[in-house]
Amino acid sequence: MEIGIAKRTNQRDEHEQWYIFTFGVGQEHAGHYIKIFGTFWTAREKMFERYGKDWCWQYTEEEWDKWLKEKPDYIPAETLLEEIP
Repeated sequence: MEIGIAKRTNQRDEHEQWYIFTFGVGQEHAGHYIKIFGTFWTAREKMFERYGKDWCWQYTEEEWDKWLKEKPDYIPAETLLEEIP
């Protein structure tokens, strides 16, 4: 599965869509995700405003759905913590 900042560098489109943000192990909201609507940058700004720097990854909905389908069964899926339009 090829998801990472290098790939996303070329996908910083200005069209609005839903983005999924996850948290790292040991962070306050680990095991949950945030769903934010906006462009790559506006969604990111909303995430920083709400949660500061204490988060891990930013996915498009397409990347997130792919991850959920391909993840090993022993890894539990994160649960939705908040949706920000």
